[in-house]
Amino acid sequence: MNLKAEHINKSFGDNKILKDISLEVNRGEILSLTGESGCGKSTLLRIIAGLEFSDSGNIFLGDKEITHWKPEKRRFGFVFQNLSLFPHLTVKDNIFFAISKKEKSEKKLKELLGMTGLDGLEKRYPHELSGGQQQRVALARALAIDPNLLILDEPFSSLDELLKAKIREEIFDLLRELKITTILVSHQASDAFLIADKLVVMRQGEIQQAGTPSEVYKKPVSPYVSEFFGASVIISGKNVDNHTVHTSFGNLNFENERVDEFQLFIRPENIAISNSDDYNLSGKVVRKEFKGPHDVLRIENAKTDEFISLETERCHIDVGENIYLKVPEEQIQVFK
Repeated sequence: MNLKAEHINKSFGDNKILKDISLEVNRGEILSLTGESGCGKSTLLRIIAGLEFSDSGNIFLGDKEITHWKPEKRRFGFVFQNLSLFPHLTVKDNIFFAISKKEKSEKKLKELLGMTGLDGLEKRYPHELSGGQQQRVALARALAIDPNLLILDEPFSSLDELLKAKIREEIFDLLRELKITTILVSHQASDAFLIADKLVVMRQGEIQQAGTPSEVYKKPVSPYVSEFFGASVIISGKNVDNHTVHTSFGNLNFENERVDEFQLFIRPENIAISNSDDYNLSGKVVRKEFKGPHDVLRIENAKTDEFISLETERCHIDVGENIYLKVPEEQIQVFK
């Protein structure tokens, strides 16, 4: 079922937490809600879930307005950051905790255990399970109510990197198979890029950008969004004419609106490097850091304080050498 939030505002005292937030998740879609701590994600999630009420705005589930519905009436499934399993209950009783007696059956339990990889563990207690198994119990409990919407609130933050990668992929494959409308809250770009149909990036109570993961990564609308989703190169530019832009590292030729000063954004993977002077930008390598399969180069221009930090594949350019960069015109984006 699709969910829509329109013009949501929320304040606590004089502190305005949410400012005219609107978003929509279509039936079967997975939306990733992300942004730095304190941006309002959790408050928005609580309002969507009915655990808080907005000062103004409306929430719709399908064609029904649910703005003032209690949480239990909304029938949303939750997987919380801390999982919130009951230590004194078995796996079976944790899974069936939120549903009525008439909804409980051995057939349903078997289906839930099978789809979440928990076969044979129904009599165990949470402390007898691994972290990944506990994660699956929390998911099975959320799915047990046949939810109208599934909410995953930082569900992988307590897992180590190796386990997180495995569990995350399994859970996301299951969500795709079941076609459950889902909102995922995560600080990790890798979560969103792996599974999300839509990305909503928040900052200071406002939506900075919404779009597909590819759109947000390739065409960010601000330096904040560009840096939130991976390494980026941002340098200052000045217009020489409508076809030439001057930077402290050299001139670039591309069509641009007549604006005197702006910032240029390029993803590092779109920059070619060389120690030959036939490329259009140049600087000196003042630092080289070993990062396993990559090097990180800090490139400066002696006449300014600007620098470029560039992650590259293993390269043979050393500290103190001049480096030349080639930037394709179509990969340059302007922040005014």
